[in-house]
Amino acid sequence: MKNILTKCALLLLPVLAWLCIFVCFEPNNYFGLRDVTPTESSISRLKAYERTGGDRVIIGDSRYAHFDMDLVEQVSGKEWANLSFGGASLKENNDLLAWVLDENPDLKEVVYGLSFYTLNSSYNADRMGTLEDTLHNPFAYFFNLEYNVNTLTAISERLQGIQSGGEGETGDWVYPEDYTDPATGQVYPVHRVLAVYPAAITPRCENWEVNQPQLEAFYALAEECRARGVALTVVLAPMADTVLNEVCIPFGIADAMENEVLPELNAAAAEHGFAVLDYEWADRPALDEDTQFYDGFHLDTRYGLPVWTEQLFTELG
Repeated sequence: MKNILTKCALLLLPVLAWLCIFVCFEPNNYFGLRDVTPTESSISRLKAYERTGGDRVIIGDSRYAHFDMDLVEQVSGKEWANLSFGGASLKENNDLLAWVLDENPDLKEVVYGLSFYTLNSSYNADRMGTLEDTLHNPFAYFFNLEYNVNTLTAISERLQGIQSGGEGETGDWVYPEDYTDPATGQVYPVHRVLAVYPAAITPRCENWEVNQPQLEAFYALAEECRARGVALTVVLAPMADTVLNEVCIPFGIADAMENEVLPELNAAAAEHGFAVLDYEWADRPALDEDTQFYDGFHLDTRYGLPVWTEQLFTELG
């Protein structure tokens, strides 16, 4: 029996060693042991919010995840918690808003990101249940393959002296190298990352249809916000002309958004007491597509996003 226990202990040693390394180096500060800025991952941001809270939150997908929060505070004069994460669907944003309302009874203000893309019923990711389980279960976090890979990457970057995250989604595009398809030699009118983006989102958009059940779920949450005195603002982020002209118009999305969805959204705003700031259709910012967009949805984090950040948070007041 003693030999069996000894052998089991020896087998567990590598696991315990990796556990110690994992706790020290996992990049999301899940355990709150380091005084670091949270990463843009969903688990990192939700964990940080659990620890520190915040009366004003930003909810959305990756278009809202990259805000310079120092600039946001400087422009708005208020401190915000950014809970946005890459790929967040309408359902996930609804679930996240419900989670925040439960988490913070003193919530004062919410910016809620929306887009024709997240309104699409074919884009209906559902990860909040798993996220909430992981938030309260360290073993689920430790045994998750993705977070282990993240930790190995963080260790590798530290050993190489690489700063995690880099500069973000930005580029100083050089003509003709960055405007030419290396396979065909075709020269694009805008830089290559931007030029090929419409083709990347076309499969999801060609059969576009509004996710009405989740839109109705959002209206119910908006009503709860109103009842609790939470100022809720729906923000539709800017898109590049390439997406408008090559995706939204050909597939009838522009017509449906302008003539059906937006009138309904504005009517619901009046009924349920939320505001709408529409930079996607009605009030598109005067941004230079080639230099201020990184791709069709994401503003360049150096040259475009700060401009829109100032506009947005100035208008929010």
